[in-house]
Amino acid sequence: MKKLLIQPCVLMVASLGLLLTACGGDKEAGGVTVIGEPTVSIEFVGTPGVSDVTVKFVPTEETAKFNYAIGSEQDRENFENGDIVGMQTETSNQEITHTWNELEAGEYYVVYAMAYDEDGAAGPVSAHGFKTASSDFVVETYYIGDNSAAFRITNTNDYYTYKYALGTAADKEAFLNDELASIKTQSEVFDWAENYFDLEPATEYVFYCVGQDRSGRDTQLFEIPFTTYAEGSDEIPNFVYTEGAKDFYMQNYTVTPNALCKQLVLYQQTEGAADGTIFGVNNWKGLTLEMFDSWKDINIGAVMTGTYITSATNEELKAEATTTDLELENPLDVYVIAYDEMYKPFLVKKYANSTPAFNANAALPDASDFTITVTDVTMEGFNITIDYTSDNTRAYFYDIVSGDYWDNQIEHDMATLKNEMITTYLNLGWCYNRKSIENNYVINPSIPDFVAGAKFYIGVLAMNENGPIEGGWAEEVALSEPFYLPE
Repeated sequence: MKKLLIQPCVLMVASLGLLLTACGGDKEAGGVTVIGEPTVSIEFVGTPGVSDVTVKFVPTEETAKFNYAIGSEQDRENFENGDIVGMQTETSNQEITHTWNELEAGEYYVVYAMAYDEDGAAGPVSAHGFKTASSDFVVETYYIGDNSAAFRITNTNDYYTYKYALGTAADKEAFLNDELASIKTQSEVFDWAENYFDLEPATEYVFYCVGQDRSGRDTQLFEIPFTTYAEGSDEIPNFVYTEGAKDFYMQNYTVTPNALCKQLVLYQQTEGAADGTIFGVNNWKGLTLEMFDSWKDINIGAVMTGTYITSATNEELKAEATTTDLELENPLDVYVIAYDEMYKPFLVKKYANSTPAFNANAALPDASDFTITVTDVTMEGFNITIDYTSDNTRAYFYDIVSGDYWDNQIEHDMATLKNEMITTYLNLGWCYNRKSIENNYVINPSIPDFVAGAKFYIGVLAMNENGPIEGGWAEEVALSEPFYLPE
């Protein structure tokens, strides 16, 4: 129905049936003003899920309010009469977006809407039917942050392959035509989460996915539009990540949570060290939230070489991550996981770091900086104390040096001793950034050198911030005073 405001000067025109061809609303041209019916259109936001659907309602300017509801095909009359269960009213002509949850998988539903003008006159009913996705193939949001997001695909083995991509709304046809460069595929993987770690904050994206069953039939197109949060947003559990001092072995980080973030986990690996586990089709399959949560309380470095993990609850996280291969310019992956107010993992962010480059200006440690003391010598063992005062020393290896080897075999050749300690280091121990250590050495009687009256030294070979490489080692090995096993 239309309400016509007819100016007296054009009444005859209206009677001749020419109203709709007049210059509607152009008063200066002598036309008429035509006020259209109040209507509201229904637009789906993304693809209906297994148990949810999101709809945008767009009313016309003639609308003063509108009702909306979800039901079955048989509910149209009930909706018009205002008798449908769950009907809601928007008392404006503003666009709104609404999500219905707890729907049944694979069922047909109808979204209804009807607008009213300021006099209460109703426009036509808008109705849009849809079918929820099958529970046999599910595509859903895994997490969304300010610069990262992930999407999880779960399916039965009837759907043996699927393709997916991240793009924009303009990429839909390119995805359907296999022309989008970012398309990836999986086969025989029935639970997969694809993580994106380099997104732009406050930016609109669409995640696309299509599955295919063993008969070659495609599923519906799944499209999940989303907008990343503003950088550093406090609308979500979030944090401020800061890198600190670092060298060939240790890297420092400070992660400060916001009010919504109740727990933090930081994981570091030498680049790609555990990617086969994190993203392996036979392991965690990209399920980073569950994976890092399960790892946070274990000594991950004892399980996977080149990895480190630590956590903090209700406080700032201070991390001292380590890299066991002791190399410079070693690329590192750093993941930080934020937990929500229920202490559930909410999102994952990834950062790139590396051990530093060679510092040609770093001063070398000196052997004279070390004081080495051996006490309580018996045939069963002895105690070792090592102290140093130099700020140039970052770490050192120490070992037992046979008196016969040093005095007679190499005849106090320091270069040979240094080379021997470099090539066989870690026989006794290593120390990083500690000014003083104590160690009790237990003698293994099966080693031929440990005989009564035998002479020994403790040798210490230090390194600066460049680590155990040429240009990082001290020029000489620091040696203790000789000591002898009892006769």
